[in-house]
Parts: sequence; C-alpha cells; structure tokens
Amino acid sequence: MRKLTIARSADEMLAMRPAWDSLARDAGHTIFQSFDWNHAAARIFATVQMPFVVMAESDSGLAIIPACIDVLAQRLSFLGEELFDYRHPISSGSDSVLSEAWRAVGDFGAKHGLGFGSHSVRGEVASFFCLVPFTSAPCILASDLPAFHHPRLALNMRRLLRAGGALRTYFGNDSGVLKNIYTLKSQEPGSLFVDPLRIQMLWAMADTAGKDCEVFTLEQQSTLVAALVTFRDHNWRRFYTTYYSEAWARYSPGLTLLYHVVRESLELGIDCDFMTGAQPYKLRLATNQVPLYRINASPEKVRAAHVEPVVVGSRS
Repeated sequence: MRKLTIARSADEMLAMRPAWDSLARDAGHTIFQSFDWNHAAARIFATVQMPFVVMAESDSGLAIIPACIDVLAQRLSFLGEELFDYRHPISSGSDSVLSEAWRAVGDFGAKHGLGFGSHSVRGEVASFFCLVPFTSAPCILASDLPAFHHPRLALNMRRLLRAGGALRTYFGNDSGVLKNIYTLKSQEPGSLFVDPLRIQMLWAMADTAGKDCEVFTLEQQSTLVAALVTFRDHNWRRFYTTYYSEAWARYSPGLTLLYHVVRESLELGIDCDFMTGAQPYKLRLATNQVPLYRINASPEKVRAAHVEPVVVGSRS
C-alpha cells in the first residue's frame, strides 16, 4: 500500500520530520538534505519559492522530494534558493517509491506548464532527468595531506600574525560575527547577500548547525582581516563563505586563512570541500574536483521523468 503526502507550506512539512530525519542520517546525503535547513528555506523564501514537497511511502521504501515552485523563474525546482549546493531527493528502498514521488511533481508541473530546473547537482545522485555539465566542486581529502604544502602561504600567515593579526574561532550561535561577515559580503560587487532574506537564511542555517558551523577569522583589533564560514557534514568540512579585507590584500589573507584551516582539518582527518565553482583560488589548493550538473527539463520531460533513466552529460 502506498501513501502520498504533499506539503505546500513550512507548517505542513512538520509532519514529515520523523521520516525526513531518518532518511537524512544516511551518510550518502549532505547537510543540504537536512530537515532543518529545508524547513527554514521553505519558511524564509516562501514568497519566492513556494514549497511543493512530496513524500511517498510504501512497504518497500520511502522517498522525499524537497521541491518548490520558483515564482521568479516560473518553474519547479528544489528548495534552497541560491544558497543550497548538492540539492536532490532523499530516499531508501525501492526506486519505484521515488518514481511515484516524481510522478506527483511531474503531474503538477504538466498541469501548470512548469518545467523543472536546478543546478549544483552531483552526478552520483540518482536522478530521473538528463544531467547537463555545470561546473565542479574542488576538494581535498585528508589522505592527500602529505602532498599538501604551500610554503608561501605558510609564510604569509607568519607575516600576518607578526603584523598584529589574531586567529579566532566562533560557532553558529555567534550571531554578531556572522552579521559582520555578511554585512561586509553584501558590499561586494554582485554579492548574493544584498538580499536580506538570504542573510536571514544564513543565520538560520548557522544557528541550527550550532557547533557544526565553525567560523574562522583573522582579526587585528576591531578589523576583520579575513573570515571563513564552514559547516561540518559527516567527515567533511564544507567551506561555505570566504571573506577578506581589500586593505590587507597584499598578504592574500583570504587564501592564507583558507590554507591554514584546510591544513588543520587534514591533520585531524577531515576532508575539505570548497563547494560549487572552480575559481582559481580554490584550484590552487585542491587536489580533486567533483563534477556538478544542472537540470533543465521542460514540462513534458517533468511529466515523463518517472519512466526515463538518467543520462549524465546529455542535453534535454
């Protein structure tokens, strides 16, 4: 016997929490599949991404698709607006249950003329859509520590400390330091954080993560020289936000702090993920890259999604 539940609001999602938490504990999923973060996204971005979360249950499995109606893009997507990487459904058991959940999403999309789109999708994630190359996520594994050595960056850190810099660590409930970081980030050209809703969402992510949100800073008295906002996720440290002061640019403080924290992480046996985007500063440190993909499916493709196999690298 199968049961289908559709949540159209953050409040309606609460009934899904026990099942959601049990699925998200699987090490194959990331922090971006956590109930807390998706529930916060559904609440904070409700006016621009209206929740359409589907849960399918049967004796043979359980599946949840954290979908939404992206009002501005006029399509279906995954919750998380521009702040989530690695978005995808979570499921266990028979693929037919996940297929049933996609059928519900597809029927709604076809009825309302809505396609489905998302990006930063990982290729190993089971998908019922064709995946198109998007970018990559540079990373470095703890096993690569012996090869991880950048003398110039180590020297930069010594110079920064001699110039009066101090290394400090904060956690997700330290709202003052996060407010300072994202206020400064909002002043950068093209910053995502001009939108106050995104800052509100970051505070919610950090607060629910608690000590799994670690904020590393390099400060000189009242000046924030550089900062990293990171999240612990199983055995990964995910480097979410990097900031540095232009006044200290000659020391490369952002990259130098990144190198310092990565090295400390590797020494503790923690893998490091630099997240979406193959920017040069990431590639300078990374030893691996994980390919990422995007989905851009028409309403017809959405409707047929439950019967089509995944084809990585093809265009829909």
